[in-house]
Amino acid sequence: MVVGAFPLGKLGLLAIKHISKPIGNLIKRRARKSPSFKTVVVSPPARLYHVIDVRSRMWMLGLGQPRFIPPLNDAMTIQMGGDILGEIVIFVIGASLVIAEFSRQARNDRIKHEKHKVHREKLEERIGDLTNKVSQQAKEISHLKSMVVGRRVNNFDYSDRRVSECN
Repeated sequence: MVVGAFPLGKLGLLAIKHISKPIGNLIKRRARKSPSFKTVVVSPPARLYHVIDVRSRMWMLGLGQPRFIPPLNDAMTIQMGGDILGEIVIFVIGASLVIAEFSRQARNDRIKHEKHKVHREKLEERIGDLTNKVSQQAKEISHLKSMVVGRRVNNFDYSDRRVSECN
């Protein structure tokens, strides 16, 4: 089962990568045309990524923290920022789909739980009704038994009187 699902997962990741490329290209075109879009939206994530990348590489190589990190040129800023924003858009879409699926499953589970609860309450009510009927029938049976025993006693007395009258 997992083996069959694995290629579907790879296919899904490949589809996400292909979808993110046009989104990234759209962001890059927009950044080239609009300087304000570039400085406000595209540049900050690219510069932050660049700083984190340089610091982490220096730390992994054991060279210490750099004193000066050279800034990216405009072309690299647009390229990196567009790619990052494209991936962020895809991530947000994917995360929203996962959250929507989770909430749908939770809603379905809640509905299923409510149905089970109502069914259980109906069964408990039915058991209570049956218990009441059984107790009423037990009372009726005991009453009928007492009537039958009383009648036998009356019949026995009546038959004794007839026998004594005949003698």
